[in-house]
Amino acid sequence: MTASNWKGDFPCLIQPGSTIRHGDLSLTFPELGRRVGNRVNCLMGQGLASGQVVMAPDAPVMDLVVLMFALARIGAALFPFRSGLDRDGTRSLASLVGAEWYWHPDSEQLGRTPFAAPGDASAASPIGLLIKTSGSGGKPRVVMLSFESLLASASRVNTRLGLTADDTWLACLRFSHVGGVTIAYRCALAGARMWLHEGFDARAVRRDLDDGSVTHLSLVPPMLARLLDLDQRPPPALRVLLVGGQALSRPLAQRTVEAGWPLHVTYGMTETGSQIATTGRLQGRDLDPARVGDLMPDIRVAAGGCEASPAPLRIRGPVLMAGYANPRRRPGDGLEQGWFRSADLGCEEPDGGLRILGRADDVLVIGGRNVSLSQINAALQEAPGVREIQLVGLADPVWGHRLTAVFAGDCDEGELALWCRGHLRGAECPRAFRRLECLPVLDSGKYDRVRIAALAEASVERAGLKNDS
Repeated sequence: MTASNWKGDFPCLIQPGSTIRHGDLSLTFPELGRRVGNRVNCLMGQGLASGQVVMAPDAPVMDLVVLMFALARIGAALFPFRSGLDRDGTRSLASLVGAEWYWHPDSEQLGRTPFAAPGDASAASPIGLLIKTSGSGGKPRVVMLSFESLLASASRVNTRLGLTADDTWLACLRFSHVGGVTIAYRCALAGARMWLHEGFDARAVRRDLDDGSVTHLSLVPPMLARLLDLDQRPPPALRVLLVGGQALSRPLAQRTVEAGWPLHVTYGMTETGSQIATTGRLQGRDLDPARVGDLMPDIRVAAGGCEASPAPLRIRGPVLMAGYANPRRRPGDGLEQGWFRSADLGCEEPDGGLRILGRADDVLVIGGRNVSLSQINAALQEAPGVREIQLVGLADPVWGHRLTAVFAGDCDEGELALWCRGHLRGAECPRAFRRLECLPVLDSGKYDRVRIAALAEASVERAGLKNDS
């Protein structure tokens, strides 16, 4: 398939009125179109063909956006990765997906990789984006998203959130993660303005929110907490504050709504090209963070009703990935007859709303009882003085597991332990506590569960509790 006939099937992603801003640089529709056209000629002149994959660092972000629009015109796929990743890391990713090219933004040159796919891959729609899962649990994979699924997601999200050419989306999620890069597809499809940041910096985000033009903002909960700690005033023009990526605690949701921010909770994952369900603006009476809203049109989930025991969600629909990446880029890996089985436990309410009740892998057996880390974590977030908290279940030869609470806030370990003894029962009560100034996060903004588990392990070993029964 050539670049010219692929453009007929997928929008060129630059609509009249589109503007991209980064710092003091602002590219309006004519200049953006010129740069993308030049980049298309540059890439094809160096040998890039449709159907191939180009790896690129996620900074500088303006260059990456120009590249992704150019690749969409050509019908080639973008594989963004974290800027600063070492040589071994980039080679490992290239090998995993069979990438043909590596983009050098400083010299605007393509470099060949030795891992080119054999060329026998096939999919119903050509692959447009490869994106690594967040890896917050330590097991990242690369997802293949077709141009068709990217368009299906962008159009549905734009309709649900009311994104138009009059709006401005501040994009501070890194473009090496699905929650960041898909903002560009949405804004381009709507002709909306996009204000780019090189990752999340609370002061920089707050300053630009106060500019008075930003209408849409996406965050994960730790980012939201840091932004509110800095300044709780609602931004003047903000209509949609979209929060997802991991569970939102009730206290943080309450704090956000009471301060007047336009909070919308969303649910999705890399495998679904970002969100599949989103709430309307939450009010005080609606604060049930487990309810993540109505499903997007044409999305189906296989889950029981909420009166039954929660089960892992199975998801199907036009936004679903083509499969997990493999060196030949064959579709279907990770799918079962068109369905994707997630690790999240969920159920459907009678009115069609979706509830997320934790993860299948966070239910531990402690002293013969099944204990849900998600439910206990939600309870601990209500404790006085707790700002952030994550639970870790460490193996124990007698009890099966023991819980350690890693937290940040104004209370100390002893005060939190006393609260737990008064509010939690037996196996639900953490046996060790580790207080930090703030919890470690990944470059996606999500909590780094691997690092948090290591801190919990070290705390238990220091306290001599590892084999204490």
